[in-house]
Amino acid sequence: MAGDISIRAATGADQPIISAMVSEARLDPTSLNWPQFMVAEQGGQVIGIGQIRPHRDGPELGSLVVLPEWRGQGIAARLIEALLARQPGVVYLECANHMAEYYTRFGFREISWRQAPLALRFKSGMANTIIRLRGIRNHRVVVMRRLHG
Repeated sequence: MAGDISIRAATGADQPIISAMVSEARLDPTSLNWPQFMVAEQGGQVIGIGQIRPHRDGPELGSLVVLPEWRGQGIAARLIEALLARQPGVVYLECANHMAEYYTRFGFREISWRQAPLALRFKSGMANTIIRLRGIRNHRVVVMRRLHG
C-alpha cells in the first residue's frame, strides 16, 4: 500500500490541505507557509505533510501529520528524511515525551529547556504549563536537537 507513495515539495495548491491537516491534528498553526513543506502523496491525494519552520535562532522540524488511515507505514519517516535532506546542520523539534525515542533514529537528542532556541523555549514552556494546569500526569513536551546531517 505504501509503495506507490511519492514525497515531493509542496506547491501553492497544497496550502489549503496543509492548513486543514495541521488544524485537524491540533498542531501549532503558525508559519504554515507551503514553500517550507514536503508532502506525501498517493494517487493525487495528500496523505502526509511536514515542514522545516525557520526561526531566528534555529530551524524546527514541525507540522508532521499523516492521515490516520495511512499511519504505521513509514510515511512520517520518509517525510522526515526528505525534510532533513533539505536542511543540513542543526535542526530542532518539540514533541510529546513519549515520542522522543522515535526521533532518535533521525539523529535527534533531547536537550534541556535552557539549550533550546527562544521560540521553542516559549512554545514548549506554554505547552508544559497547560499540561500541568490540566493535571495531566506523565506527559510533557520536550525539545530535541539534531546536530548535523
